[in-house]
Amino acid sequence: MPSPRVVFVAGMHRAGTSAVARGLAALGVDLGERLMSADVRQNARGFFEDVDVVALDDALLAAHGADWKSVALLAAADWGAAALAPHAAAARALLAARTARAATFGCKDPRMPRVLPFWQRACADAGVADAYVIAVRHPRAVVASLTARDALDPRRSAWLWLTHLVCALRYTQGRPRVVVDYDLLLEAPARELARMAGALGLPPPAEPAAREYAEGFLSRALRHARFDAADLDAADLPPLVPDAHALAQRLARGDADAAAPAVDAEVDALFARLCVFSPLLDYAGAVERAADVVPRLTGELAWARASLAAAGAYADDLRAAVGHKDEALRVAQTYGDGLAAALARKESELVAAHTTLARLSERALGRMLLKRIRG
Repeated sequence: MPSPRVVFVAGMHRAGTSAVARGLAALGVDLGERLMSADVRQNARGFFEDVDVVALDDALLAAHGADWKSVALLAAADWGAAALAPHAAAARALLAARTARAATFGCKDPRMPRVLPFWQRACADAGVADAYVIAVRHPRAVVASLTARDALDPRRSAWLWLTHLVCALRYTQGRPRVVVDYDLLLEAPARELARMAGALGLPPPAEPAAREYAEGFLSRALRHARFDAADLDAADLPPLVPDAHALAQRLARGDADAAAPAVDAEVDALFARLCVFSPLLDYAGAVERAADVVPRLTGELAWARASLAAAGAYADDLRAAVGHKDEALRVAQTYGDGLAAALARKESELVAAHTTLARLSERALGRMLLKRIRG
């Protein structure tokens, strides 16, 4: 039996992680059965994200006061803390279940780069080997996509791109990995599949699978913008973006060995420079997360106000209905009183008539009159 292994796809949101994950499937890597459904607006061809992995990653970020779109670096997070023990147990069980189905399990979630230390501990505890595909894309393309999809501030998206890429490179040092650029993947899918297979020790893709991936899945029509290095010279981008992008491009083009000491030194330097911003990023992430709540609370307040207005109108209707009922009761009472008076008068008249008849019947002349009346 082959040793169990997980191939993690680590990369920024909108950076081609779905295309890379689908490429792993073309290489025979199992992505599992519990995949997130496709979304026509966001990703019509599928996310290829395991819903249980995504839920766990969301919980891990939330445990540190973050979410998928907060720029918090979490460099000082203690991923072995006792408070995370239930999440660690869930991760081990998940890894065991997925690798029992197939020895090599492919796992993609754009949240992954910042929580990789947690998953690496889980893999070690579960006796599962780990390997990585780092998906990269030009930061301007990612920023444009997140602006269109989520209306994120471009500066926020740029910091997200930077933290995800640098964390992915830093946390995968010394482990099997390959960097894949989205634009290069669209231009030469067969070549990039071969690069992935070689770096991960996978057999080359079968011709039908490779052709279906290149011709049936990938589409340049889904790429709405194309940028180059000149587009990085802008004040709204974090200062480390050009250097991080240049390193990622060298690795994606095979101009540098991803396992070379010089690359590790360059990644370490980038990570150290990024960590200088860590307190500010963590603070900004907390502020952003609080600010993200404002639209929801505003919507809930508007709903509450509308509900209160509707309840007030309903109460007014009830009061009007009660008023109508009271008026109807008053009219009915008045009518009833009139009927009672009329009945009393009729009863008096009947009593008087009976009295008169009784008197007539006592006299001979009266009896004769009564006899004629009856006859």
